[in-house]
Amino acid sequence: MFSEQNPWIAEREATVCTWKFDYNRGYIGNMSVSLLNDFMSLSDRQLFDYASMMKTCGFTGIQVMDICAAWRASGSYETVHDRFKTLSKACRSMGLNFTLWAWAAEFSGHGFTEPLAVYKNAVSGEPAYKDPKVLELFNRYYDIYADLAPYCDRVIAHFFDPGNLGDTESVIFFLKLFRDKFRAKNPDVKIAVDTWGCPEGYPEALVEAGIGDIMLMELPFLPVWQAPGKRAAFREGVKKLGCGLGVWGWYTADMEIDQLAYMTVNNRVLKQVFSTVREQGDSVLVPSYWSETDSYHILNYFSLYAAGHLLQNPEDDPDRLLYESAFKLTGFSEDANALTGVLSLIRDARSGDTWDTYWWASDKYVLKNCDYKSIIPRAEEAIKTLESLSQKPEPGEGAMRFPLERRKLYRLMIPHILQIKQFAEFCRDLDLVRREKERGASKEKLQQMADSLNPEIPEYNTVTGLWGQPEARQAFLLCEEFCNANGLKPPERSAAVKFKFKRRFVDRLTVAQRGKSEKVVVTPAFYEGYLIGEKFADSIMEELASEGVLEKDGAGGYWLSNYEEYRLDFN
Repeated sequence: MFSEQNPWIAEREATVCTWKFDYNRGYIGNMSVSLLNDFMSLSDRQLFDYASMMKTCGFTGIQVMDICAAWRASGSYETVHDRFKTLSKACRSMGLNFTLWAWAAEFSGHGFTEPLAVYKNAVSGEPAYKDPKVLELFNRYYDIYADLAPYCDRVIAHFFDPGNLGDTESVIFFLKLFRDKFRAKNPDVKIAVDTWGCPEGYPEALVEAGIGDIMLMELPFLPVWQAPGKRAAFREGVKKLGCGLGVWGWYTADMEIDQLAYMTVNNRVLKQVFSTVREQGDSVLVPSYWSETDSYHILNYFSLYAAGHLLQNPEDDPDRLLYESAFKLTGFSEDANALTGVLSLIRDARSGDTWDTYWWASDKYVLKNCDYKSIIPRAEEAIKTLESLSQKPEPGEGAMRFPLERRKLYRLMIPHILQIKQFAEFCRDLDLVRREKERGASKEKLQQMADSLNPEIPEYNTVTGLWGQPEARQAFLLCEEFCNANGLKPPERSAAVKFKFKRRFVDRLTVAQRGKSEKVVVTPAFYEGYLIGEKFADSIMEELASEGVLEKDGAGGYWLSNYEEYRLDFN
């Protein structure tokens, strides 16, 4: 039924997320992370190789995310745009399309200081666009985005996240402004809008306002899109409006690295997600465009390979595609078999087979149900395999183009296997405590065993998100859950771990304070809603206050004691 000439999705792109690896989301400084895998650190040649890799993965184009956080991390928007222009040239030289995704209502924050950022009308109840200061801000930044218009085949506007524009009338006005600035420089550019976080009725309002030549983009698997009938109803609306239908595939090929950052292998997850999406809405309307997340970049190659080919033929075998991706990389069946064993371990330990085993909030999340008995020996074998592969010469002429030397890729995978192994060993040890409890062991003995648990999984040189290393985060959650249920005291985090989080708390508050004369007051919930652990967040803030780094009031608010030091920042 499906083939390369008759694909399920006609236009398929990977979305390059541009959070910087060593200063993730503009807050999380990580002095040990490797930049070999960092997109904004790639040379011109590597960008051409990256485009070639995406073509090998079955994509028809590449989408890049233009965000102010990337401008700050790289020094300027000009630096980021130079990288994008080089990638666009690479894409066009290979017959690939180039799409720009723009943060269409977010021009400050995440390390980027824009003192004149104002998104709401000074007159209460009036639309934002009628305020001259708001209008000036949007005009200025849309001119920056439109610098890339001649290099783009499509541009996607992202409005409702993180919530700066509060009225639909202004969204419509600014979408028209956005479209007009791009088409003034490139009359052929296609316009799309993603619907992340948008209210009901928003897509219809855009088209009814005379913006019918756009593509409306749904999301694949976040909770709101799993509501019964939601996708079919959305597609019925798009069909009635007569505009284009696309999918902005966030989180499915890769986890956004600003949150839970680790290498995953999602070939089976992708198969299940794509099948479910087809069942939910293809009888109404089939999307003509789909983009898939590329957040972990080169280490995400194996999932991207599965994504690009499953978007052509969703009935393909995901395990066959996994082996094929390994074979195209190594060039030899023996090496491909060995590498597929490593990749299967990463998949089984971190993603599983379905969205529910992959998604961290699900009860079926694999890190809540670790099969340590099989994972530990497989991890030991995987480390040997990667060590052996890293000693082999590069494939000869005719091998697929790849942005990194293979040996470097294999070396970058080793710390992920170490994390998987150490987490499995922790789960084994925790299970021993559980079994002793079932045998009727005394509370004193259980406390001694709990004290000996080691939930501190190192970050090594891997990327770290806001919530910390995922296996480490889950290990502490499992510890606390067991200890709290049995009247035990959970193990204390070490001084080294506490210091690391203290530094990151101060980093984030420093970023929020930059460019402001008045002190910025926050609560521990400022740090991603306690997703690192409520008691831990409270204790870190309290210790920082006791050390004089922060000051606090009687209402739970904290601020930097030297906040005035950061008031002169600008971009």
